[in-house]
Amino acid sequence: MELIGKSDAPVINAEAIAKGDLIRAKYSAWSEERNGQVAAVTQDEIRVIWQPNIRNVTNFFTITAEEIKDGLWTVKWTPDMETIYMYPAPEEPGEGDGGAGE
Repeated sequence: MELIGKSDAPVINAEAIAKGDLIRAKYSAWSEERNGQVAAVTQDEIRVIWQPNIRNVTNFFTITAEEIKDGLWTVKWTPDMETIYMYPAPEEPGEGDGGAGE
């Protein structure tokens, strides 16, 4: 399921991800992924609530459509813990990996 809609300006596909979904995301400048829960979705951004390893502290981070389009985020999310969606989508075997299919 595509996270970014196709239009002149990048937009978040609100049919793909919704408030309450579990999310694992990594910004290009971070050393590791962060787990959280989607707190809000608009066409411009996804707002995620997450808990760092500090007692009684809750933080938010924002994933913007523009940054996703620019390749600054890798995102995995699930609405039901059975189906995991990923953006960018993983390449199919033999697609751009220099493998046997090329």
